[in-house]
Amino acid sequence: MKMIKKLLCIVFSLSLFISVCGCDRDTELPEDQIINYNTDYEPVTLDPQIANDSSSRLVIMNIFEGLVRIDEENNIIPGAAESWEISKDRLMYTFRLRDNLKWNDGTKLTANDFIYGIQRTLMPQTSSPTASTLYCIKNAEKVSTGEADISSLGVFVPDESTIIFQLEYPDPDFLQLLATAPAMPCNESFFKKTAGQYGREDDKLLCNGAFYIREDGWVHDEYIYLRKNQEYTGEDKPVPAGVNITIGDTPDDICGAIEDGIIDCGSITSADKEQAESLGFNIKGFGDTIWGISFNNTDEIFKDEDIRKAFLSAIDRDYILANMPDNCIITENIIPDSAVLDDKKYREIAGNITFEKSEFPDKLLAKGMKNLKLDNITNITILCSDDDKTQLFVNNLIETWNGLSGGYFNKKPVPVSELKDRIGSGDFEIVIAPLTIQGNTPLSTLEMFESSSKYNTASFHDEEYDSDVEKIRKNQVAAEADNIKRVEQDLLDRGIFYPLYIENRYYASAGNVKGIIFHPFGAEVDFFHAEKIVE
Repeated sequence: MKMIKKLLCIVFSLSLFISVCGCDRDTELPEDQIINYNTDYEPVTLDPQIANDSSSRLVIMNIFEGLVRIDEENNIIPGAAESWEISKDRLMYTFRLRDNLKWNDGTKLTANDFIYGIQRTLMPQTSSPTASTLYCIKNAEKVSTGEADISSLGVFVPDESTIIFQLEYPDPDFLQLLATAPAMPCNESFFKKTAGQYGREDDKLLCNGAFYIREDGWVHDEYIYLRKNQEYTGEDKPVPAGVNITIGDTPDDICGAIEDGIIDCGSITSADKEQAESLGFNIKGFGDTIWGISFNNTDEIFKDEDIRKAFLSAIDRDYILANMPDNCIITENIIPDSAVLDDKKYREIAGNITFEKSEFPDKLLAKGMKNLKLDNITNITILCSDDDKTQLFVNNLIETWNGLSGGYFNKKPVPVSELKDRIGSGDFEIVIAPLTIQGNTPLSTLEMFESSSKYNTASFHDEEYDSDVEKIRKNQVAAEADNIKRVEQDLLDRGIFYPLYIENRYYASAGNVKGIIFHPFGAEVDFFHAEKIVE
């Protein structure tokens, strides 16, 4: 009897040991791993048709899937569509959905769900801030403004697995647009059952992407927990078990938080890059932020073009940029080198632009002051970020401008988050502004200065400029490079935005973390292939 008990104890101990070892082994497998991330702000909404902030787009990218996806090299790859055809005139796109598409609750997903999502974006009652991105679809703008019925929209569903788009004009970015939030699918019956709360809570969403929000997984202003969508039917399967996204309370030391395992990746500044390299982190950089001088065009003084041009003409670029921030590249272009037009580098087609300085900035200033009936210009504040190098070059700028005007310029250094808030509200006279480009075409940059744009760093409102951008929007081909350059040069010559340098924006992930895709032009992070390599 004692022998039997002894044997049972040995067997139990051995099984317990195997079980424990098995658990340890399983937690090392990629499919059992949870990736940790932090976002500064609570998503405004997870309704793709109205979401327009970076936190919302981050989550939407991971819980929804469009007809196409964007890979690490910014190439278009199949998403919910397994294939597509494009007509020779680039006005007709035909997509064939892959078999057995499902929502995360197991219900069938069809072509009609994609069409309804796009229709919702364009319905006037939706008031979508991103509706204009889809205006290349035939009659989309008229539908959005209420001038045409939704039935006239250039989208057709021959069967539940096929979608045909008819465009108003060729748009080289159309495929890329179909990977963005406003083109995500929406189940009409589910949407209507949410009674206006769609995308507001975890139980008010249906997801078709790699992940979904687990039950009770969204606690506002605290966290959003994503888990692998078991109903996802793509040929490639999502790798990690999920992503835990904490909201707010962003660590002051991002590199330290990654090293300690609090988060697995995060956005870092140029100043943090050296530390990240020393810790063996994986680093991805994007030169998509241009810093430049913006005058508030609604200000009583700087609404005058002659005054703006006078101050810019007085600048000695070599002098003021001798102290520019580290890891930055001097530029005189507003549209960045990365911009592509009709599959070619825009800058290679159009060449560079240069601000045409006045030889007599003092006379130009006097002319502007006379226009405004000003006796003097004094007590002007330059808003800038609070890093040391920026303040050094702003000091040089102040010295130059005080010498020109005989007035008194001063600076107001603030954190970048406050800087962006004040630009958005128009609470500035002059600002050293970050212009983070939202797309890889020349149009993406020019659109940021349209009257309706929330990215407008100069509070610039001009109907003629808006009309020029609209014409470019409807004819984005290489032959229009000269016209695009003319509009870009006009922004510079009128003193709307005066570029200084390009800042590389960086993402860092722990050395053992692989597969995370960081996208430029919007700060989205794709966790589809993320995993932690365990030695």
